[in-house]
Amino acid sequence: MAGEHKQLISAPHPAPRRNRVPWRSLVRPFTVYARLFDARGARGFVGAGFVSRLTTSMVGLGLVLALTAGNGHYAVAGAVVSVFVLANATAFPVAGRLADSRGQDWLLLRLTPAFALAMSAIIAVIAWHGPVWALLPLGFLAGATMPVAHTLVRARWTALYQGTSLLRAAYGFEGATTEVVFIVGPVLVTLLATAIRPLAGLIATLLFAVTGALGLAVQRSTQPPPAGQRGNRAAGLWHGRALRTVCVAEFGLGGVFGSMEIVTVGFSTAHHARGLTGLLLGLWGFASMLAGLAYGAMGDRGQLHRRAVISVALFTGGLVPLLFAGNLAALTILLAVSGLTMAPATITLMEVVQRVAPASAITEAVSWAGSGVVLGMTAGSLAGGWGVQHLGIGHIYAVPAAFGALALLVTGVGYRILRPACQAGAGPPSTAVSGG
Repeated sequence: MAGEHKQLISAPHPAPRRNRVPWRSLVRPFTVYARLFDARGARGFVGAGFVSRLTTSMVGLGLVLALTAGNGHYAVAGAVVSVFVLANATAFPVAGRLADSRGQDWLLLRLTPAFALAMSAIIAVIAWHGPVWALLPLGFLAGATMPVAHTLVRARWTALYQGTSLLRAAYGFEGATTEVVFIVGPVLVTLLATAIRPLAGLIATLLFAVTGALGLAVQRSTQPPPAGQRGNRAAGLWHGRALRTVCVAEFGLGGVFGSMEIVTVGFSTAHHARGLTGLLLGLWGFASMLAGLAYGAMGDRGQLHRRAVISVALFTGGLVPLLFAGNLAALTILLAVSGLTMAPATITLMEVVQRVAPASAITEAVSWAGSGVVLGMTAGSLAGGWGVQHLGIGHIYAVPAAFGALALLVTGVGYRILRPACQAGAGPPSTAVSGG
């Protein structure tokens, strides 16, 4: 008995279990992004698309830096960039329709040489001090023929994962890629134009456009089949009320993006910190990128038409506190919070486009939405400039908030239009993943 008692006393007690942070459970949802690249060819078109998309974030700033170096032609630069952007927005849906009907390779092999010639002519006019008036028609031609890769890449993701649980993750990845592009591109073009030569940024932009677009064109296995191989294209795409509703909402979001840049410059300048503007906008975009990755990794939460209204409402609500930023520290925090609401709204509206558009016209539908964003950015830039000139520094963020309110009003009023369209386009979600 004594021995047993001694053994019981000396027996070690089990060590208390430590509360460990469930890192695996936190990381597990994000493994969905690795699964996206199980599809054959996904890495190739994402890489080529990224190179081509740098053009979008570099060309406008590259033109301004090249045209204003040593001569201060800011008015000319603004006019050329405006013509370029408007031509691009107008040509967006036409290019999307051709990509759907003829194939992405057919489109890219025709647009890319035309864009290369137009941009080369612009570079030559600037380098040899040619007539300034020639830059306007050349800018229009370059804008109308610039290959816009993000619509083509989204169409490829949709073709791969339409009807599966991975499609939102693909759109979330696309949203994060867009934020990276618009962080890297301006930094790169500024470095090239200021450290090497003023035209170096434009030359790099041209090279990225050509190599990226041709890289996409040769990858035919992942592009959606042309409409001729899938039956007749749905007629009257623009006549769909649901798509028009989304495009107008996208115009409101574009107005937020365009005005946010201008009013943030005005706010930081008024607080004697103009040099921090890039960091502030970069923080806004970085927060959006993180939110987009998190949102894309989530499973379906509720019906799509409801998520559209809720996500746009949160985005608009995230802009309102910016009106109460009294200093740069407060603005920094509020921009980070606002950025967290941005990507879920853009991703959800793109899901609506995918849901309401026929498969034979998905690129054109995405292009219409893209045109809405571009036109909104143009209007937002103009309104933001007016706001900085005429509103008090404490009220300039009313401009992006107003554009956000427009997007919310459109989605709210259009709820009865979006609901049946989203429900009619919904199919049973599948977990299957295409291999290529």
